[in-house]
Amino acid sequence: MNRPYTKMLVAVSLDGKISPPRSPGQTNPIGPDLIDGKIMELHNSQRASVDGIMVGLNCILLDNSKLTLREGAGKNPTRIVLDGMAEIPATARVLNNESVSIVVVSEDAPRENVEAFKAAGAEIIVSGKGKYVDLPTMLAELYDRFGIKTLLVEGGGTVHRSMIAQNLYDEIQLIICPFVMGGSSSITPVERQAFWPQETVPKYQLHHSKVIGDYLYVSYKPDKC
Repeated sequence: MNRPYTKMLVAVSLDGKISPPRSPGQTNPIGPDLIDGKIMELHNSQRASVDGIMVGLNCILLDNSKLTLREGAGKNPTRIVLDGMAEIPATARVLNNESVSIVVVSEDAPRENVEAFKAAGAEIIVSGKGKYVDLPTMLAELYDRFGIKTLLVEGGGTVHRSMIAQNLYDEIQLIICPFVMGGSSSITPVERQAFWPQETVPKYQLHHSKVIGDYLYVSYKPDKC
């Protein structure tokens, strides 16, 4: 089955957090106000290098992100939102006309919500049943139907957990930031249940590392051993 070359990209604090608990619309402190401009440029270059950017439902509900390139540099990638039950508002900024938008829903998504996405100009992929979409089928359709050969996944933790569990990442990229978030309820890059002891703990091999000021940019690929 064809699928895109898929990368996970996450900025994490020294204690492995990506965000404190937040309400919709509340700014994530691990963002442009706290992160060095050179790192934001790196993030932008990663977005510019791929055919598509993918996030889950909560990323849109919390941040209402457009998922476009900052400062308008280059061509915006196709934007993909995983939204099994079609819960994002049809007015979400990710559905604007700055780039192609694809919403991935399940067979159980309310038809009126899906039609509202279409009316807003979004393309639709139907994959799986219930709240969570079928990821391998969806990735194959991104590749075959939409020509998405490279894909960057930016969140959230539920999406990352599911992608890792199904061995769908070709590369995991982390930007380790020089600050501590703290808080036992703060969000980590991979949420939901632990892999151990019910499942085998996934292992990766260091592929690339780079020091950028006080930041560390690392890339890992699946351990083939």
